[in-house]
Amino acid sequence: MEYPLLSIIIATYNSERTLEKTLQSITNQTYPKEKVEILVIDGGSTDNTISISKSYSCKILPNPKVDPVSAKHIGILKASGKYILFLDSDEVLEKPTSLKVKYLAFKKDGKIKSVIPNGYKTPKEGSAINYYINEFGDPFSYFFYRESKGKDYLLRDWSLTYKKISEDGNVTVFSFSNKERLPLLELTAGGCMMDLQYIKATFPEIKTNPSLITHLFYLLNTKSALLAITKYDSTIHYSSDTLYKYLKKISSRIKNNIFDTEVGWVGFKGREKFQPFLSNIKKYLFIPYSFSLLLPCIDSIHLCLTRKKAVYLLHLPLCLYTSLMILYFLIMKKLGIQPDIRIYGR
Repeated sequence: MEYPLLSIIIATYNSERTLEKTLQSITNQTYPKEKVEILVIDGGSTDNTISISKSYSCKILPNPKVDPVSAKHIGILKASGKYILFLDSDEVLEKPTSLKVKYLAFKKDGKIKSVIPNGYKTPKEGSAINYYINEFGDPFSYFFYRESKGKDYLLRDWSLTYKKISEDGNVTVFSFSNKERLPLLELTAGGCMMDLQYIKATFPEIKTNPSLITHLFYLLNTKSALLAITKYDSTIHYSSDTLYKYLKKISSRIKNNIFDTEVGWVGFKGREKFQPFLSNIKKYLFIPYSFSLLLPCIDSIHLCLTRKKAVYLLHLPLCLYTSLMILYFLIMKKLGIQPDIRIYGR
């Protein structure tokens, strides 16, 4: 079998803690090594990130804007492969067949333009909060989408909600209608693979608009492209070290969305235009949901019992924290007070 060139994009900034695990998981792949190029797009690391990257023969490119979206945009522009795969510096391909099974999924149907793994796997080492993060991202996303990104739930949830086109022992193929609720999905992380040649030819606007790349799933959906999930192919995600860092990340997301920054537009703010109007009304119910106490308490207990992990009881206090941060930054915006909005990584 002939294998096409595959470009793997990794955005870095002081990523030495987990980067070697990430790169080693690529080296271990059964996909022909001569057909893989690894592009490390670095935002000015001062630790051992660059030396680690060089030891794995990565192509290292500078990212003057530092933030990961700019890095991934540079990666798309500079990648030489027919296909492209995005892997964050704290993510690890669990199985050595991961790249090969994703590529073979494209061969099943010419309409398949993206292939994703079956979800995140949380490593046993590290903070327990990672179980919650890897499934739902944040409490607002849980409330709005009510879908898990965990390896034990993603395919199950999608199979109950969205239209399956075909299925075999290794791959499930989905089709989405623009009229229905769409899942939360960013193809620029997590070991997701896309047909780069098709994307560049079909969406030339991404060359000059970096904020669009995190919404490529929604753009592909406007062309009725199919998406495949590889069934036994998860991505290990190391995520946040501590609860404190996670709370700072939630606060930053809220701030960027409320103050309409470029970072906000690559997140929920930008996804809104791809969601049905009635679906977007739901965002206004999050604060009443949180302060009802009863509803998030029920969800907390349900998650705790079904996942058999006490960390999910944090859902209630996380909802309250998120709602308070939303109100805080809304009041600041109303009063014309501009908060300190830092570039990711600085």
